[in-house]
Amino acid sequence: MKKNIVLIIILLSLTAVFNLGADQSKSKNTNREICITFDELPASMGFKEVDKNAINYLILQALKKYEIEATGFVVGDRIEDSFDILGQWLNDGHKLGNMTFSNQDLHQLNAEQFIEDIINGSNVLEPMLKGFGQKRRYFRYPFLHYGMNVGVKEEVKFYLDDNQYYIGHATIVIDDYLYNLSLEKMGLTPDSTEYENLLNEYINYVLDEIEISEQLSRTVLKRPCKQIIRLTANRLNAVYLDEMLGAIKDMGYKFITLDQALQDNLYRKEEAYFGSRGVSYLRMLMESDTDYLPAE
Repeated sequence: MKKNIVLIIILLSLTAVFNLGADQSKSKNTNREICITFDELPASMGFKEVDKNAINYLILQALKKYEIEATGFVVGDRIEDSFDILGQWLNDGHKLGNMTFSNQDLHQLNAEQFIEDIINGSNVLEPMLKGFGQKRRYFRYPFLHYGMNVGVKEEVKFYLDDNQYYIGHATIVIDDYLYNLSLEKMGLTPDSTEYENLLNEYINYVLDEIEISEQLSRTVLKRPCKQIIRLTANRLNAVYLDEMLGAIKDMGYKFITLDQALQDNLYRKEEAYFGSRGVSYLRMLMESDTDYLPAE
């Protein structure tokens, strides 16, 4: 009898320890926050003709399901036949930002050319933003290329600061090009097994990138940060977004707005990254040239 009582006590103790660990793990994850953003609105160009209406319908439905206020960055020369689509984004409570007029790479332009592209993008988008009463103006660098030399980088930054743009940095950079290409190759009626395999592979990739960013935040900041994920407005993210957002929510994340995310001091830290790759803001900070950073 005594042996049975001892065994029960041990089992109860183990259960309590296990539950405490689970509670602590759950508590640890409840303060995770993430902002959802999309590049190349109204839709990214692919090798095949894309259905912009279908892409945006699916994206907006998934965002509505999870009660998310997202921010979409618009390429100006793709707006002409898509005012209704962008109007739906604004009607649904989302924000829109400028991603230049032609989505050209700053690394292939001088500062004056790039600033002109910003202005042209603003000229097309601005009437819509004013009409819907959006107060703040947001900008994202195409390809997350901020400039490879000091002069160009500073000149563009000065223009954006002077015109009161909020920069849509990203801490989680999802490279979805090849995944989207794989989906395109399946055609309009893909094989169900191939479709599910790609879904699982892509969602796992996204979740892995989120965890990598969490680890990087602890390395660079010694703490978690308010994450900003960069997705592309393409067919891949349209058809898989519902499952993706559900998986992110299951990781313990709270969905926040871009304004809320940018309140994190992370995004006010000076960076001096001159690499050719478009990388996350955390990696830009980590790989900054210290000779160009202010003394602390």
